[in-house]
Amino acid sequence: MILSSYLPKQRLLVVTAFLIFFTFVIFPNYSISGYQPDYSRLVELIRLQDIEKPFYVFNNFVDEPEPECLKATLKYLTEHQTFIDKLRADLHSPTLRWEIKKMEHRLLFVPETRKEFVKLYESYCHDVLNFIFKKTNLKNPYKNILTLDHEVGSLFDNNLDPDGITACLVHNLAKEYNASCVFYSQGSSQVKVKIKGRIITGEVGSYTSDIFLHDDGSVEFIRNNYTIWQNSAENPYTALMVPVEETLHILLRESTENMIKKEILLNSITNIDDVIPVADGWLAIEEAVVGGIVNELLPSFLERHITNLPSSFIDEDLQLKNRFKKYKYLQKGICVVERIGYVEAINIYRNNTMAFKKMMVY
Repeated sequence: MILSSYLPKQRLLVVTAFLIFFTFVIFPNYSISGYQPDYSRLVELIRLQDIEKPFYVFNNFVDEPEPECLKATLKYLTEHQTFIDKLRADLHSPTLRWEIKKMEHRLLFVPETRKEFVKLYESYCHDVLNFIFKKTNLKNPYKNILTLDHEVGSLFDNNLDPDGITACLVHNLAKEYNASCVFYSQGSSQVKVKIKGRIITGEVGSYTSDIFLHDDGSVEFIRNNYTIWQNSAENPYTALMVPVEETLHILLRESTENMIKKEILLNSITNIDDVIPVADGWLAIEEAVVGGIVNELLPSFLERHITNLPSSFIDEDLQLKNRFKKYKYLQKGICVVERIGYVEAINIYRNNTMAFKKMMVY
């Protein structure tokens, strides 16, 4: 996820991926005496009607523009012509100019309160990740996996926790925003308006890095100490894929950051307009290798543990992703990982990221 930012200390980008009711021992043994858990019930639970409330606060308001919130503000003004007509009348002006002076936003979440769903999804996350770690020999990055049931506030800041990352499981995610707008008449009159809104993010998983360009020309990345996984999705496969996909993003992100930093420094980039395409380009490569590994490993786990998940769900998920620019190399990534193997794909991406990019682009 990429979000433009205009903050002090030249913070330019966000690279996007309280009370705890349920906690579990981290990563129990994947198989005990040959026992293979059945997660078929998860498919039924994921397809149940969404829980739409209550919304709890995940983090404090951040004072910066946010693309989805900007789009929602513009949509509101476009769709509420009566409101615009009133402003014209108040300002005695047939035409108006306007700008957003300030915007703040924060994450909200709807907790999962169904005990059966919580217990089963938590167990699934542990088992599927143990499977991935065993197959890839990748290190477990998690301090804990928690299902949230109350407001978090500022519990999770942007400092990387040396003890590991916390995976926060929720039912749904939303963004709440306040946009302070000023409308101007043809003369010197003006009206200040605050527009408040809430939008469902549509993102089932998130892990974020912040990019800072310092005055001395150095580049710094600060990663969140949490990742958020949503257990609801129109396609059950999408929700089942989230723990694996986001974990791979976490474990491969350092290589992506190194390439972004290298390109920024090589081209002496100092402004956000030039940084955004660099970050977007490398994140598309990261999405390709992650998607290829997920496609190679996850179906075999699901076949053994879920009996009611049609293969068509996987195809539908891929078709949906193909509509988005950040997945433009996904199909190529899947083909490359199938050809060279997931272990070799991980090794190349970590040790020679440019070589993997060349396999995507050329």
